[in-house]
Amino acid sequence: MVSLMLNNEYLKRLNILYIEDEPEAANRLQKLLSRVFDNIFYCINGKEALDVFNKESIDLIISDINMPVMDGMQMASKIRESNKDIPIIFTTARNESDCLIKAIDLNVDSFILKPIDFSTLIDKVKKAGEKIFSFESKKLLEEYKDVVDKTSIVFKFSSEGKISFVNEKYEELTKFQEAEVKNRFFNFNFLSSVSEKTFSEIWEKIENKETWRGKLKGKTKEDKSFVLDVSILPVIDYNNNIIEYIVISNDITQEEAINELLQVELRESKDILSNKNYLLNEYKRCLDISSVFISINKNFKIINVNSKFLQLTKGRIEEYLGKKLEIIVNDKTIYDEIHSTLAEKKEYRGILTITNKRGEEKYIDFTFTPVFNELKEVVDYLAVGSDISELIELQFEIEDTQKDLILTLGTIGESRSKETANHVKRVALYSYLLAKEYGLSEEEANLLKMASPMHDIGKIGIPDFILNKPGKLTNEEYDVIKTHTTIGYNMFKNSNRKILRSASIVAYEHHEKWDGTGYPRGLEGYQIHIFGRITAVADVFDALISRRVYKESWSLEEVIDYMSSKAGYAFEPRIVDLLIKNLDKILDINSKYEDK
Repeated sequence: MVSLMLNNEYLKRLNILYIEDEPEAANRLQKLLSRVFDNIFYCINGKEALDVFNKESIDLIISDINMPVMDGMQMASKIRESNKDIPIIFTTARNESDCLIKAIDLNVDSFILKPIDFSTLIDKVKKAGEKIFSFESKKLLEEYKDVVDKTSIVFKFSSEGKISFVNEKYEELTKFQEAEVKNRFFNFNFLSSVSEKTFSEIWEKIENKETWRGKLKGKTKEDKSFVLDVSILPVIDYNNNIIEYIVISNDITQEEAINELLQVELRESKDILSNKNYLLNEYKRCLDISSVFISINKNFKIINVNSKFLQLTKGRIEEYLGKKLEIIVNDKTIYDEIHSTLAEKKEYRGILTITNKRGEEKYIDFTFTPVFNELKEVVDYLAVGSDISELIELQFEIEDTQKDLILTLGTIGESRSKETANHVKRVALYSYLLAKEYGLSEEEANLLKMASPMHDIGKIGIPDFILNKPGKLTNEEYDVIKTHTTIGYNMFKNSNRKILRSASIVAYEHHEKWDGTGYPRGLEGYQIHIFGRITAVADVFDALISRRVYKESWSLEEVIDYMSSKAGYAFEPRIVDLLIKNLDKILDINSKYEDK
């Protein structure tokens, strides 16, 4: 019951508007009220009280009736024009029927005769507090429902297993309209890929009033496969009977967990208020089980987190309540972006990295949503997120595998022309250093570091008798050698992977020259991709300063003189300047990966 949930701490935070024109009575009652409430706004007439009501967030009004300027009835009538629900308690020395009738017409909560018995007043106040608490609880539960309706995909089925409802996201994914699937068994489009044993386990769980969680594969109407991360939960009534089952799922087919709760429609016309609240609590429970949830006030302080969040962070709720959102979002750039987006009353969607108490990094796909009141004013913010850590870690593993593959392929390409394995490592690290100094982002610099070892991969397609010819090449042989750029480009140009697309650029353009005299396309200046311009400098520098079986290494002075003389002709001058400026770091790399 509400009365059991109501406590003194809740009452203390309420804002009370107290109106009394008799100073002695006002002073006495204020002292008594201050034992219960922290925030009391005192006025001596109805007009003054109206000004306070319009400026402050008032929760409860205690007012005398007979006052100068504007009496209590007039004030209450004005307030009811804009607020039908705020509790009003009248105090008066008169016990007249016309006052009582007017008070009833104004939906006044209580009517207390003077002299006021404090215990009677407190009883009335507590009942009014219960009304406020019930109203706020209903409003919060409505917000939970709204979050479900806006952000997720859901379908429901009866105790016989027949579908009774699907939402728009279900229809978008499966291409089935609600009319096509209604009264069909909920697993009709999963049967081809999910075993009977699995469905037996599902029924055993949910009929025992437990939640089943797992992944289900299915087919759309167009016979396309999809994978869902599913939670199936029983919805239970007051008599502990199962009403129906609700399925909340996320489409993880494209390595993206869309873990936002699905739209659910409440049949409010047939439900009494208590039953509505109960069902809304059930939906909140579903939300709490399947997603990370954070509630934030307008000052960006955390006012609630759910158990799923605490499981991920390994923290306690008191460590977060009342703290700024920055305790969770510690990247200032991302925090500022969230703040500015929500300030514009827009939704923010992004992946946040959270380090839990064990030092583990968790990746949460969050949607931050403003919550509006009936006047379209923001009252607070909700963040609903899905843990996609497994998918991100898998992506990292794939990228690491790609890095190893590219480094190995780059080494193979170089080995065909009698280069060393360490040459491609040095070129990769030179390129990364120069990219960062040039002003490229960390992501771009890393891409170049991973792609630059592939600059000569096209040599795989050059015949050995030309590639390793000890004497001078003929013009025809040199033309064949030059095709290694196009061969390397064609190997990777159609890839969907950033690393391999970058490798195709490096292979294609690392022999282009700043003045346009390079090959294969004769590009000049900034027509040459920055990856090609940087790799060209790194490759030539390492080739000159390193010893090979067919040549001795040049001295550092000779190498720098050569590189400087080619600035503005073969190389972009700025990159040569950066090479010379960072020569100590370049030589450290050369020494660390020296050819044996």
